[in-house]
Amino acid sequence: MRNETERSDSLRYSEQEDMDVIVSVTGSDNELIIVTLSEIINRFNGRLQASRFNRMDKTFNGLFYISINLAYFGPFRACLESLNSERLHFEFSPANSSSNALSSDKISFEIELYGLRSKAVDVELLRTLAQNQLVVDELTRKRYICDKGRQAYKVRLQVSTDFIFDIDEVERELQLLAEKLSVHLVVNFDEDLQEAI
Repeated sequence: MRNETERSDSLRYSEQEDMDVIVSVTGSDNELIIVTLSEIINRFNGRLQASRFNRMDKTFNGLFYISINLAYFGPFRACLESLNSERLHFEFSPANSSSNALSSDKISFEIELYGLRSKAVDVELLRTLAQNQLVVDELTRKRYICDKGRQAYKVRLQVSTDFIFDIDEVERELQLLAEKLSVHLVVNFDEDLQEAI
C-alpha cells in the first residue's frame, strides 16, 4: 500500500506543470558558485534556460532563468536560501513575458585572432573553447601580410553557449592562450550581453 501511495505521489508531482523563475545571485570570493548552483539545479531536476554571469575582482553577480517542476520549487528555493550569508545572497522572482530579464536565446560573441597560422593555434583554441562549453557557429579566415613581410591570417569565430559561464574568466583564459601561442586575440561581446553584464 505504501509503495502504491509513493508511486501515486510521484506521478502527481511529475504531472504538475513547470514554473519559470529568475534567480539572481550576488556575492564575493566564492570561486565555485557556478559549479554549486549547477549541481543544485540538477539535483532538483531544474532546467537552465538562459544565464548571465559577471565577475569583477572578488565580487560577482548573475541572473539565471530556470524552469523547474512546481513540486520541487519549494525545496529548491529553501536549499539556495540556506546558503545566504554576508558574502552570498539569492533572490527569486517569477519569469513572465512582461518582466523577463533574460531570453532563452544562446549567449553569443565573436573572437578574432591575428597572426601566423599554425596547427597548434587551431587545436589549442578549439580545445579551450570546448572546455568552456563554447560552440563555434561560424569561422572565417582571411590572409594578410604582417609587418615582417610574412603571410599571416585573421580568423573570426562566432561562438555561442547556453551553459553558465564566467565571462571574465573565459576572456582571461583565451588571452593567456593567445600570449602562449604568439597571436593577438580580441573578444567582441554582442550588445545584449554587454547590457546584461
